[in-house]
Amino acid sequence: MLNEARICSKQELISGIDKDINNYKGLEMCLSRLQSKFKDTFGERLFRSVRNRGYCLVQDVKSVY
Repeated sequence: MLNEARICSKQELISGIDKDINNYKGLEMCLSRLQSKFKDTFGERLFRSVRNRGYCLVQDVKSVY
């Protein structure tokens, strides 16, 4: 299980998908779509935003790698 209490910054998430941190503007849109699909399917949120810090998982997830 991944640690749900760990906060990931926007910079970490953007660099994790090999995009330029200074020029990539699509993160919020992608996260919003992911959150919506997860909530529609499972009835709960997958993550929450942490003001001025980033995002934090609120569900237990398993890594497939």
